Amino acid sequence: MDPRSRLAHNLTAESEAYGYTLTIWGSGAMLIYKVQTPDLFHILLLAFGAILGFAVLGAFAFQEMVREPAEDDTPLVVTSMVHVFSTLGNLVVGYVLVRFVVTHSTPGWLAFPLVGFQATFLYNVLLLLEDFLSERFVKETRFGEDLEESD
Repeated sequence: MDPRSRLAHNLTAESEAYGYTLTIWGSGAMLIYKVQTPDLFHILLLAFGAILGFAVLGAFAFQEMVREPAEDDTPLVVTSMVHVFSTLGNLVVGYVLVRFVVTHSTPGWLAFPLVGFQATFLYNVLLLLEDFLSERFVKETRFGEDLEESD
């Protein structure tokens, strides 16, 4: 693939997440400016609201929390798209890291790459946990059964 085509592909794939990220960050910045500097509870409330909105939209779009797979398709578990563990778990670990480690033991400039690394690394590790739990959920429901064997 030539570089321009690759760039166009990347921009297309990233555009929706990019806009959503800017919306969430912008909304959070407005809350900080107009309401208060959030503590952990308020940060988790913002994340909870975002997760709840995503879950409601997912349930509406798919009309159920688990969709039966089409031919040669894997089951889509809407709950695995919501990212409860990877988002909320990561925010809690990030808070602990910033509150107790970064602010007391590192120079200020080092906090930014450290927290950036932690957020990216842990988010992706926790996504693996969510995928595992979603697969287990599918196996434990009727979607994991072989319907021909149960007849």
